[in-house]
Amino acid sequence: MEPPLARRARVGFGVANITIALAVAYGVFRLLPTRWWLVDAGALTIITLLGASGFMLLRRHPMRERVTRVAATIVLVLGLALFAAIAITASWISGVYQQVGASGAIIFGLVAALVLPYLVVFPAVELAWVSSPDRGAKAVGTKAES
Repeated sequence: MEPPLARRARVGFGVANITIALAVAYGVFRLLPTRWWLVDAGALTIITLLGASGFMLLRRHPMRERVTRVAATIVLVLGLALFAAIAITASWISGVYQQVGASGAIIFGLVAALVLPYLVVFPAVELAWVSSPDRGAKAVGTKAES
């Protein structure tokens, strides 16, 4: 029997993974005006990994922990790379184009603010959760089942 706290966390992370996968799919394939293979490949990777992880968490698939750990690690790495690229680009635009570039830097800053919680902080928290050996056991007082 799964402890109630562990069940809520598993379902919460499953729903969040699917929601973020859908948000990335909509943001990249509907809102971006042009296609670039590097962005599309990264988005497809995130969509596939988070979608699979989310469904596996919700269905209590035996491979859910391993897939979630891999998905969270890869999404975290991609999110950090994207955040760094956006921050560096914003600072370059602001520095090179001075006052005119400040507007572009503000837009890049807003995009970075959207990327940070969903593609950096969330995967880091999920990775800590899935790597914790006693998920939910402290609240119930029993040893968590795998």
